[in-house]
Amino acid sequence: MPTSNIRTLSRNKLKQIGALDGTECPNHSSPLRAGLIEAGTAIDFVPSPAALWSLDRRSCLFNDAARELLGFCEHDFKQDASLWLERVHPDDRKEFLRAWKSLQGGDTRASSRYRFQPKNQTQVLWLREVSSSYAPNGTDKPNVWTVYIEEVPLESVFRGAGQVRNFVRGLTHDMGNNLQAIRGELDILRFSHAIPNDSADTIYRGINQVRRLVHEIEEYLFPSSVEPKTEDPASVLAEVIQSREKEMAAHGIRTGMKLKESLPKVPLDLQFGRALTNVIDFSRALLSKGGELNIEAGVCRQDGENYIELNIVSSSETSLQVEEGDVFRPFANVNGHRAGLSMAVAQQILKRHFGKIVFRKEQSNRGVFSLLIRVPNTPVPEEK
Repeated sequence: MPTSNIRTLSRNKLKQIGALDGTECPNHSSPLRAGLIEAGTAIDFVPSPAALWSLDRRSCLFNDAARELLGFCEHDFKQDASLWLERVHPDDRKEFLRAWKSLQGGDTRASSRYRFQPKNQTQVLWLREVSSSYAPNGTDKPNVWTVYIEEVPLESVFRGAGQVRNFVRGLTHDMGNNLQAIRGELDILRFSHAIPNDSADTIYRGINQVRRLVHEIEEYLFPSSVEPKTEDPASVLAEVIQSREKEMAAHGIRTGMKLKESLPKVPLDLQFGRALTNVIDFSRALLSKGGELNIEAGVCRQDGENYIELNIVSSSETSLQVEEGDVFRPFANVNGHRAGLSMAVAQQILKRHFGKIVFRKEQSNRGVFSLLIRVPNTPVPEEK
């Protein structure tokens, strides 16, 4: 993205949260405002939860990942500058204050690890905070660039029975935490221009690929224990399609969705959307040279049971480079898309919904994923 566009996005974001007074030129007396615009940086493009703080911690700017992780937005801390410290566990406040005092004393890097209470949540987060001072052009007053890394203490993972099961779960959690820590350090280096963007992008891709695989291993071995909610599968599918629409358009893929009839609501767990996303991503990979991705949804009856049927149809002008038997094979590689465990995970998630997923090639250039979700015999109560 051109630097001028990023600066415009930064300026618009700051206006939204009240950090700019609406004038075209930034006020360089505020290091936070000057830092964002002079550096031409929009932290919403940083993949990790991140924030830019003034050195006195009276002003801040979060990216969307940080808002989602913490539950707070900038306005919360603008109204109460002491709120962050109040949310840090009392036993960890000394560690948090030590790191910030070192930055205020002139150190360029500091880190701390502490428990933090997110907004409207009962469970605390273990956060590793990695901070680096940054002096924007035109001012000698530094800002502080901070990346937040969520950690899962291994002692909480190993609780319960099953030694091998807990060992594997602890291993995947530890791998995920360390990969997140590496990515956080990379964000700091990239922001300070200590590493070329091309090199950072290559490292990001590798880290994200491994993190995705670690997450898939957890999904495969440790299914969701959260009670399913009553939802409309068509709405979930529409959200997934919308989240991938721009990416598919960039690959020359046209999308369409057709409801043959109104679909009943059924119990769906949190991973159902993940299964649909895996299928859509695999379907996109089949259309490496563009084409059409059409979804049809309706109700059918099989073996005396009612099912919701979702057909996801990939059509290309060229042959689809995949064999039917390879689609659900772990670590399949289709047109450079490494499926990992994603399709095996999707298959398992559908089984938990008393359904199934199959793939067939109707023609050499046309492939169809058919997903079935069983409709309960008794009406599903509406969520209040």
